[in-house]
Amino acid sequence: MRKLFRKYRAMKFEQKTVLITVIGLCFSFALACAKLIIGLFTDYELCLVAVYTFFILLAKTECVLGIKKNNLTIRQRNFMIVLFLFISSVFYVCFMIRSLFIELQAMVIGLRYVVVLAFLSFMDLGFAIAGLIRTKSKTHYYHSIKIINFCVALIAILTTQISILGVTAEENEVRYANAYTGICVGIFIALCALYILFAPKIRVVGREHNVFTINDNFKNKLVNLTEETLEIPLCKSSIYGSYIYRAHVNDGMVDGSIERNKSLWKRMHFIWKILCCILSEILIFVWLIGRLILLFRSINLPRRLERKMKINGFEKVKG
Repeated sequence: MRKLFRKYRAMKFEQKTVLITVIGLCFSFALACAKLIIGLFTDYELCLVAVYTFFILLAKTECVLGIKKNNLTIRQRNFMIVLFLFISSVFYVCFMIRSLFIELQAMVIGLRYVVVLAFLSFMDLGFAIAGLIRTKSKTHYYHSIKIINFCVALIAILTTQISILGVTAEENEVRYANAYTGICVGIFIALCALYILFAPKIRVVGREHNVFTINDNFKNKLVNLTEETLEIPLCKSSIYGSYIYRAHVNDGMVDGSIERNKSLWKRMHFIWKILCCILSEILIFVWLIGRLILLFRSINLPRRLERKMKINGFEKVKG
């Protein structure tokens, strides 16, 4: 057991991600099969749950296959991931809309079960968010796995809400609150599928390195060709870190990469970090909203850089 643990610790982050994903896929597939079999004989609602679970698992499987095999192009593989995730979101939304018109049979559970479920669900959400942060600079398939994990964590949070309201709230309140929340979660999963579809074209990762050459000196008002280094700001953010194109200039050739400066968290003193952790329940939502705004502001920075350089008489030769 110790040898296995040491071997696991020696693995790279990418290898750990694939291993954990494969183990999780096997366990989730077995659980979904059990739900499907039980649902066929007892409750057809379990069959619906099993169906959207299968499609989520298929989306994650495509991510793993994309890492391990090159038999399909990234565009073809990405389309399969998006298709399975989108179908899963449609099934989930339909399942929750159905609960508005047909009352679902609530499980009779105790308060201890609810507390344990809430703890596990929020822990799962925390791991999912941490995974998203750790894979923000990783390649497309690793990032897509963590996005799907985040979607699964949201479904787990909704399951926790259903359990809590089933214990504390009245029957009609439970029915409508769960249905509307579930519809929002399903729509969010569909939006995540849409993001995965366009991510290879709008993310900076894998497209950082850009080389330009001057072809019209009269248009150039951006680059001082007499200097050896160059910095072009692309997206400013003092909190999350600004995106900057840093390059070397040599004989009319500009060769550099898009980089991101240190965020406020990385620049912050240890004491201030402790204070932020104490206030995390308040600050986390503000931070997430700001991060989402930065995501939209920084969409397709390589293309934006190319346009800016083209206006100033440069032509892209590599990137």
